[in-house]
Amino acid sequence: MKSTARLKTLKPKLGTLSASRVPTLATKAGATPRQRGRAWMETRQRIALAHGYECVDCGRVWRSHVDHIDHDTPLEQGGSNDDANLRPMCDECHKAKSAREASAKAAGARS
Repeated sequence: MKSTARLKTLKPKLGTLSASRVPTLATKAGATPRQRGRAWMETRQRIALAHGYECVDCGRVWRSHVDHIDHDTPLEQGGSNDDANLRPMCDECHKAKSAREASAKAAGARS
């Protein structure tokens, strides 16, 4: 048996992207560019070694695949990628610090 029915095409449901959208990775004016790639991986290892592979807040062993290298002064506030501004933090301490910063930022926005 031959089918003579025609296939219907689906209409596109997505519109075209507007050129006026802000790129996802855009940084704030005055923010220090984030270090990436091999240079960042080397920096992470250097900072962890300098601090004895310990979290600077709680003293837990710093694990490179889970934990963070924190910017003491955030890049968006003009902090740098210099070793003096970097410190190893375990995931829990880093989350707590980020929450404190977010609360302080929200409180400042309400003032």
